[in-house]
Amino acid sequence: MNQIALYLGERAVYWSSIVIALGALCALSLTIALFRPRSESLLPVLTFFPLAVILGLFIARLMYWYFSVDIFDSFGEAFSDFNLGSFCLPGVILGVWLAAWIVFRIGLVPNTGMLLDCAAPGMALLIAFVRLSALFNDTCRSRIEIVTPIFKTLPFAVSRTDAAGHETWHLATFFLAFLAMLLITLRLLRFYVKRGRRKMRTPCERSGNVWRMFLLWYGAVEIVVDSLRNDSPLMHFHLIVGLNKYSSFVSLAQVFAACTALYVLVYYSRCAIKSRGYSFWYLLSWIGFVLSLVGIGFLGEYQVQRTGKYLLCYSAQILFCILMVIIIRMVYESCAEKRRKGYRW
Repeated sequence: MNQIALYLGERAVYWSSIVIALGALCALSLTIALFRPRSESLLPVLTFFPLAVILGLFIARLMYWYFSVDIFDSFGEAFSDFNLGSFCLPGVILGVWLAAWIVFRIGLVPNTGMLLDCAAPGMALLIAFVRLSALFNDTCRSRIEIVTPIFKTLPFAVSRTDAAGHETWHLATFFLAFLAMLLITLRLLRFYVKRGRRKMRTPCERSGNVWRMFLLWYGAVEIVVDSLRNDSPLMHFHLIVGLNKYSSFVSLAQVFAACTALYVLVYYSRCAIKSRGYSFWYLLSWIGFVLSLVGIGFLGEYQVQRTGKYLLCYSAQILFCILMVIIIRMVYESCAEKRRKGYRW
């Protein structure tokens, strides 16, 4: 149940909406703070932000409608009654990406990477607030029941009372995701300051690397979070139903995370090979990446759904996510120019 904060006339304003709105304002403020030293005008950010909000909400809702079409009476209801159902965070990321491209195309910034780098920490912070907003509704909870009394509190667990009045405690997936995204926000800020404008080997672009790290780190967190939660949007196709026997148990966010990680790996591998030449190391990195996806999907997702061995399966899934991040980060480092002695980044 979504808790109501106040009424504006006959319209209810929910606490979750207020938290997300605050997160959006914090994201905008952080983006402006990072962009201002790079440009004399804030027009690009002020153009980018409303576009990102509109496109992000539309694509996120459209994706949710497609994979949850059964809960809506019509397509129009999905965009007229926002109290029904939810939205898919990958759509928000795609909307932000598209908004940055539009701002670039109209000539307000020299490239999309510059704007996306400044927006990346704020984007991570916004996602943290989105996860925190679940404190005021019943979303993003885990099916894992907590029985140890010392863990029956945030950030580990949240209570739930059924119709019969029985109270149970379940893993607070939303709060753990909130804490993880706060850490990623700090990590992205550090990366932005120390390596955001690091000189890269041709043809790797100097800008856009903070955004790619955001995609990678957020994806690693989302793979685990969407596996833990009991309400993740699954990939139920409606136009190509034949795929459902292969995809209906897979989370949309997990597939999106794997695709974005693949994009980052392809980008840096291509740049590294063009600048340094082919090396057996790049083949090993791709083998490691494939093995990490197999570990995430089979030893983590597949096994946990069939065995219920949560600790073992999720430990394996987290370790393989870390392996995926380390491999891609090492490929990124091979694209960067070596630091000169005495030079501080």
